[in-house]
Amino acid sequence: MICPKCGTAIKDGYLYCSKCGEEVIMVPDFELELEEGIEQTISEVAEMMADSVEDLNSQEEKEQEITDGSDIAADVNVEPEPVKDGSVRNKVKKAGPGILVISAVILGLFFVYGIVHIVSVLNDYYSFETQLKKAQEEYGERDYEAAIRTARHVMSLEPKDEQSRLLIADSYSAMEKYDESIAVLEDLAEDFPQDKSIYERLLKNYEIEGDMESIIRLSEKNIDPDISALFEGYVIQVPEFSIDSGTYYECQELSLTSSGDGTIYYTLDKTEPTTSSLLYETPITLEDGETTVTAVCINNKGIAGEPVSKTYYIEAAEAIKPEILTEPGEYSVAQLIKLSETEAGTIRYTTDGTEPTADSKEYEPPVPMPLGKSEFKFIIVYDSGVISEVVTAKYNLSIKGTYDAAYAQNAVQLRLIALGHPVMDHEFTAKYGYSQDGRNYYIVEDYAVTDGKKKKQETVYAVDSQTGEVFTIVRNTKKGDYDFGVVI
Repeated sequence: MICPKCGTAIKDGYLYCSKCGEEVIMVPDFELELEEGIEQTISEVAEMMADSVEDLNSQEEKEQEITDGSDIAADVNVEPEPVKDGSVRNKVKKAGPGILVISAVILGLFFVYGIVHIVSVLNDYYSFETQLKKAQEEYGERDYEAAIRTARHVMSLEPKDEQSRLLIADSYSAMEKYDESIAVLEDLAEDFPQDKSIYERLLKNYEIEGDMESIIRLSEKNIDPDISALFEGYVIQVPEFSIDSGTYYECQELSLTSSGDGTIYYTLDKTEPTTSSLLYETPITLEDGETTVTAVCINNKGIAGEPVSKTYYIEAAEAIKPEILTEPGEYSVAQLIKLSETEAGTIRYTTDGTEPTADSKEYEPPVPMPLGKSEFKFIIVYDSGVISEVVTAKYNLSIKGTYDAAYAQNAVQLRLIALGHPVMDHEFTAKYGYSQDGRNYYIVEDYAVTDGKKKKQETVYAVDSQTGEVFTIVRNTKKGDYDFGVVI
């Protein structure tokens, strides 16, 4: 049979089109069953009536034999056996027309029985409750084809009955005819949109068929909050990209997120990701050239959402390394360590011999030159996250003057004692040199010592290497230099 709506071929016995769900109008098999039941009843009654007539005929034949035997005996002068009063013949004669009456009554009873039985068959056949119970029993006995036939008959009695239609859907599902079951259930969902059990059955069938598209379509159609909760484990949100497709002139960090539960997998070779692909855990660095990122979110049921792809073109300029303005070498007059400024990133450095990173100390002029030997390592950390090549500068500062670094440390301490400052638990250290207006200074830092721990104090001092005078000194970041003050 061909579906009149979409033209799809329909298998024999199916009530719905497996493609569009259109109900198929067919001549029901149960009409034949009813006809056969009535014919059987009539046949049984006829047989019983025939048996009764045959008994009467048999009785008349016996009576005739008795009569014939009597005549034969007379012809051959044989004394016929005397007929006893209790013989069949005498009973028939005595009964006379009574037997006919009894026979008629018996035949009438058989006829009435047949009529009653036919009426009972018809009542059961057209009883909604009886036929629904029959269909349920057939389903319970796993006779699914019979359950479908009977449930279809129930539908003919009550076309919009939900129970019989659910029985049909469940029977198809039990027979692994999921397309037919889905067609029935989709029709039911239209008529009973608040019945949660219909959606539960639909989701189960869709999942078996791997039809995620229909699950998503169904979730978008339904607005009942209680039923919407059924789709939480099925509907997967697509991954969200922190950067749109396009061309960029510096390296980028791409983040992938998903608003729902699930794990994100991705590929960089334009193939569709699976659970065997790269697991997204940290941002993806997009470097020079073309990169296509394809990502998918897979939930804990193993159901994958729609994959999303974005293509990026990175044309990053070469990372420029820092330019040191203060030449490395030997110094007797202290200099400030100066570098060319950059707006593309942040300059960071170390002085302990380790390689600088994005977390190292930030370069903020002025940076004084350390006393003795020192080694500076500089990098530029660009806003894109790219780090430049390391530039190293080595210095050796030995200030020439009347006083040395040890004298400068003691001079600061004595000056503070003279002014009444409690400095017995303080430690003064000359680490750097500085020169201004042709004069060399030792820069001395003040550390308060408590329980063996040193804490740097805010005030920093400068001691003239020629005169031994003590001053306060403050960094001036705006002009990249130091300002002097009076110790008070």
